[in-house]
Parts: sequence; C-alpha cells; structure tokens
Amino acid sequence: MHELEIPVYKDYFLLFDECEKAIQDVGYRGDIYLPVEDFFKFENKAMVSATPIVPSDPRFEENGFKILKLVPTYDSRIELTLCTTNNTVAVMRKLLKRLENETVCVFLNSTETILSLIYALRLQGRSRVFCSEKSVRKLKQMNFTDASETLDELAPVNFLTSRFYAAVDIKLDYKPHVILLTDVMRAPFSAVDPQTEVVQAIGRFRNGVARAYHIANTSDNLQCLTREALERRLTGEENIYNQIRQIQPDGEDEAQARFQALNGMAYKRFVTRDGNRNHFMWDNAWTDEQIKAYYRYPSTLTAAYKSAPFRLTVCTAHYPITDADRLRREKAKMNTRELWREVVGQLAKLQTAHSDMEPAFLQEELGNEFAAIVQAFTILGAKRMEELGYSRSKIEAAMTRTEENVLLTAPKMQEAVYAQYKTGDLVACSEINNFLHRLIVNNGIPFEGRRVDRKVVKLFFEIEDDTKRLGGQKAFLLGKKMFEF
Repeated sequence: MHELEIPVYKDYFLLFDECEKAIQDVGYRGDIYLPVEDFFKFENKAMVSATPIVPSDPRFEENGFKILKLVPTYDSRIELTLCTTNNTVAVMRKLLKRLENETVCVFLNSTETILSLIYALRLQGRSRVFCSEKSVRKLKQMNFTDASETLDELAPVNFLTSRFYAAVDIKLDYKPHVILLTDVMRAPFSAVDPQTEVVQAIGRFRNGVARAYHIANTSDNLQCLTREALERRLTGEENIYNQIRQIQPDGEDEAQARFQALNGMAYKRFVTRDGNRNHFMWDNAWTDEQIKAYYRYPSTLTAAYKSAPFRLTVCTAHYPITDADRLRREKAKMNTRELWREVVGQLAKLQTAHSDMEPAFLQEELGNEFAAIVQAFTILGAKRMEELGYSRSKIEAAMTRTEENVLLTAPKMQEAVYAQYKTGDLVACSEINNFLHRLIVNNGIPFEGRRVDRKVVKLFFEIEDDTKRLGGQKAFLLGKKMFEF
C-alpha cells in the first residue's frame, strides 16, 4: 500500500478485535501493544470484544471514544458450576469418573501441572494435550507424546493451555463438557479471570457446551495490592526511572552507565520503545493484582463471578489431604526420609478422617508412586515407622518380619504349636526351637535370614526374661498363650 501511495490511515477502517488481549497478554508478550500505536493513526477506528477491559490510556479520551454496550434481549448466560476446594485432584477424579463416557476439555495453563494430573488420574492413553510448539517439545522430552500444537482429533479427556483460551474456533458436532482448572498452590498463573478468560474459553466451542465447570483452590498467602498502592509504587518507580533518564552523560562511559542503569531497572518493562509510560503494562499490572485478590478466598472468587455472564451454581469440597500437602510431597522428593515422614503424616490425617479406610483408598488419594509407603503404613502404622526413623531399609526389613510373623501365626501354625505345648510347660530351648523350625519348613513359610529363637517362641507364648534350666540346658517356662485357639 505504501508503494501504491494508498492513504491507509484515511481510506481504511481499523477494527481491533478481542481488545482486552493487549492488556492481559502484554506482561509476557511485550510487543502486543504495538498495533495500538498504529491504531490511533487511523481516522476511523474501533475496538470490540465480548469481554473488554477498559484501557486507561488517555488517548482514548483525547480521541473522543465512547463505550457502546450491546445487551441481548434474552437470557444468554451460560450455566457454570464453581467448585472451590482444597484438593483439586480429588475433585477432578470424582468429576471425570462421572463424565467417563463423555468428551471433556480441560483448560489449564501449566503443562507441568497437566502432566502431573495425567499421571495422578491415570489418564495415559485416553488423554491429549494441546499447547504451544515449545510445550509440545517439552512434553516429549518428558516422555509424553500425546501432545499437539494444532487442535485436531480429540481424546476422551483433552487438556488445552492458554493459547486456546481465545482467537480459536472449535467446531464440533457434539457438545463437550468444559472444565477450567486453577491450582494457585502449584501454578499461580493457572488463575483465570471469571469475567474475561472463563467467558472466552467456553466461547471457543461454537456449537455450545454440555456443561461448564470451574474447579479452583484458593490461598490467603497470595499477596496483592490495592489499586492505590500499586499506582503509588509504579509512580515512584517511574519518577526514579525518569530522573536517571534525564541525566546528561559526560562522555561515552557515563552514557553507557546510564544505559545499563535504565535497562537494569524492573520498571523498564513499563516503558514504551520511545520511553513513555506504557499504559497497557500499567493496566496489566492492575489486572494481575485483581486476579490474585479473587483467589485469596472462596468468597472473593464467588463474588468475582457475580458480574460475569453465568448462571452460577457454587459448591465446596474439603478433604483431609490437600493441594498444599501434595506440594509438600513433591518438595520432599529430594530427600527420601523427609518424603516418607511427610507422606506418613498425611496418611495419619487420612486415617483420622476415615477410620475404616482401605489401603486402596489411601493409594487412590496419594497416587501409585507412593504405593510402597502406603503398604508400609498399612502394615506397620505411623508410630512404628517413626520409631524406625523413616529409614526405608529399616522399614522394609520390619515389613518383611511383620509379614513373616503373620504367616508364622496362621491358624494351622497355632493348632500345631498348641497341640504340642501348653501354658506352664518347662521346655528346653533347643527342643522348642527345633520343633518350630521343622514346622516352618514343612509349611513352606519363607524365613530367610532369621533364626528360630526366643522372638519366634514369644509369638505363641509369653516368656519370662530370665532363662530357666532343665537338665543342665537352657529352657523356657511357657506362660500365657498369645492366641486362643
């Protein structure tokens, strides 16, 4: 057009679609605001979006912009269930089980969290991940190959990252169930704005959705600023930046020092290429603070949905084992003893909440990777594992002995021992030890590495600590039976 000398800014109308992205994405895509610089050069122009964020750039007011809001004459709200929970994985497991015969699309902006979830919920072979080319490569390096940067054939369970939250039309001949998942404990950037990003994600499905869900945890540890506090901080940083910028260097060395000082300042990202305030970055910073405030408490997240276009159903789900516990398990993996201590503590919490729990329930709550700890906890209990110092080798040895003792005291063993001996008998140690050894061998009980001695005899009878004598030999005085056969 330049070569044809066409007056673009005069002859053409510029329509800027999904205008909120210039604010929401500028934090990690710094140049996304650049088209706005051209936007203001057009004589005829407009911005449009189903989920706009009103920008603070003064040029909009200077150019006489007006806000026109189109309101439907019918109820266009989408039904959405918001579930606030302290265990997002447990809620996902429960919901996916209910939807096991449906197609499910999960929006979650963290490939590492997605992969962790796939393994935790055993979704390998029935799930796909749609993400950026860079993330596809990353997942393949982690031995997960069901990933693609293009939205093609769907699996029963599909995970989509932020690149599919907007600007993509997903046309299906059926209506999938859509889940937005937020885990601010593990992935703070998985938090989504109910008034913009949630609306846009669900809106990707042009033929509608069967049902929409948002599963989210919250954390009062999220630090956020009020708008006044944020503007005060940014204004202070801007003043310092401009003071350094206005220094007139004396020579090349000072010019280089000033250049390095300006580029080393955190405020540099809030400045446009020509050195002016980047209003879109300021708006982005405030949007981030708002979203953090939403996810501090279940009540604040619910309140954020009140002005969003949804028919909202709210539920809560609390579990004895939480997302925070899961994060502690992951951090403890670098140290085996610390991991075992952490997991045993969490299993004890589960046991308190569910006194009749089965090992399978424990393993489902924590995942297959902790099967060995669950088994040890079931056999030995928390107190015994603590006594063993959470040493894996000691625990495994104790488990072996415990399992052997279960076999040694089986009903048929009790019957044979109590048929041979009774309370009050004074028996030579060698005699009863040899008898028990033959009994163990004849019954095919694995007993490698252990010697038949006082400890084995005490499985069947109480024995006094001091050793008796019988015909010059050491002997046991058999006390009360340990079992009533």
